[in-house]
Amino acid sequence: MPLEAFVYGGISAVFAEFVSYPIDTCKIRLQVQGQITDDALTAIKYRGTFHTLRSVIFEEGFASLYNGFRFAALRQATYGTLRFGIFFTGKSLWNERGGSDKNLPFLVSLGMTAGVIGSVITTPIDRMKVLSQSTAQTTKRTIFSTFKRIYNKGGISSLYQGKWPNAKRAAVVNGVEIPCYVFVKDGLTNSLGWDDSIKTQFLAALVASAVGIAFSQPFDTAKTRIMQQRTYRTDIRVYEGFLDMCRLTISNEGRRALWKGAFPAWCRNGPWNVAFYISLEQFRKLDQWKNERDHSYF
Repeated sequence: MPLEAFVYGGISAVFAEFVSYPIDTCKIRLQVQGQITDDALTAIKYRGTFHTLRSVIFEEGFASLYNGFRFAALRQATYGTLRFGIFFTGKSLWNERGGSDKNLPFLVSLGMTAGVIGSVITTPIDRMKVLSQSTAQTTKRTIFSTFKRIYNKGGISSLYQGKWPNAKRAAVVNGVEIPCYVFVKDGLTNSLGWDDSIKTQFLAALVASAVGIAFSQPFDTAKTRIMQQRTYRTDIRVYEGFLDMCRLTISNEGRRALWKGAFPAWCRNGPWNVAFYISLEQFRKLDQWKNERDHSYF
């Protein structure tokens, strides 16, 4: 199996993560506040994306916006490599066997499969990232020390805390975003006659981001809140899973709370997808030129 789709997907994912990471930190801070199940997080400290951004910079310093980036980079180097590599490799093999890019059920199923596999494998890294972003960090911990600290307090199960909400979110995001990007870009180029240019890729990436956030934000909120919980504490109400989290959140904070952080999520996800897909498209062109073929492998 050629490795281009995996390698180029991983590199593009790490680059996109770096570009959009400060907004992701704002999204995490907005998602975890307001929970009456944990006294430390009950207060509403932040009032929107830009207020969060300004508050974190003035109170903790600009570097705090990149708290946990080492975890995010490691996660994308594995999760990004797996999900995009699996998707584009599967899509290429499907095409070689006579399948059509217009087969939406296949593309959605392939995206969901790639997302679930990648997310379950990288859940421990994702949890370390969320814990680093959710509150101010007085001590900068290494990946190994953070891994050891979580393991010592709760064992293997603690490292995989939130794996199923994480997998559900990844299934929705990948099942929606990647096929949406493919369909929008193909529609613009084939139906409207646009060139396969950066402008076309930019628009397709933004549309895919908006659609992905609309469908996936409740799962993302659940993933963040469940991963952020310190389950070893006995003085807080621990969520029993995705449905329990949704029930308590709706009961205590209203339905809109499930979409907390949706705007910063889109502000983060939009640039992330734009940076990712534009860089990935350049790698596609490189792949064609390097291997002297009239089409990219992926």
